Amino acid sequence: MSHFQQSLELQALPSTIYAALTTIDGLRAWWTEETDGNPTVGGTVRFRFGSSHKAMRVECLESDREVHWLCTEAHIDPVARKDEWVGTRIAFHLTPLDGGRTRLDFEHKGLVPAFECYDLCCNGWRHFLGSLQQYVETGRGAPYEQCVTAACAN
Repeated sequence: MSHFQQSLELQALPSTIYAALTTIDGLRAWWTEETDGNPTVGGTVRFRFGSSHKAMRVECLESDREVHWLCTEAHIDPVARKDEWVGTRIAFHLTPLDGGRTRLDFEHKGLVPAFECYDLCCNGWRHFLGSLQQYVETGRGAPYEQCVTAACAN
């Protein structure tokens, strides 16, 4: 079975994209505002999306080139097997191109069509990788936003 993959050409330097993938502020700007943890090798970063959450152990960081995570915890709503992501691996590969552009090759190894969350998660990755592109190109992404004020309920 094949896992989820996507490639994008971004109008940004590898260093800009790398910072968006390896800092809490960067991750909050494109994936989810509810992000915390230790984004260094061996550290764990936690991501919350309402009632869903994931924890990623940072496995590898190669400055301006690669970022690898291992999912160590997951609770995914609305699927029955909430922990489908546990044991899957996420990799971001950055290749510099001419004109200040970068090729991003993304892989979510283990996210396969047999997973109940496959379609939901693939659509999510497409959105959030687009958010990453928007963030590094314009300074403003489209991350998941948790509504925490009473005004949001109206």
